[in-house]
Amino acid sequence: MFDFRIKDPIGEKLSELKETLVQYGKQEVRDPLVSLFKWTMYGVAGLVFIIAGLGYLSLGGLRLLQSEVGTFDNRLTFLPYLIICAMLVLIAAISYRSVRSR
Repeated sequence: MFDFRIKDPIGEKLSELKETLVQYGKQEVRDPLVSLFKWTMYGVAGLVFIIAGLGYLSLGGLRLLQSEVGTFDNRLTFLPYLIICAMLVLIAAISYRSVRSR
């Protein structure tokens, strides 16, 4: 019937403040970091697949130039390597320009 407990308004306010700060920290620090990490992992996975695909395509193009084109048989055996290297540099330059324009 009667409540003889001493109510501590300062203790209640401090516990409320602590709870509010913890919730604010989760909302403003942890959640954005988790979403940033998630999108970074998607980007890294995409980068791995793109690099693997470009590697396979350049290797296939090199083998195609070496086996099917008869011009590179005697003295110009280095030319397919230069062509593939130039192609990869061109792809890198186009990609860099595309990223920089955004």
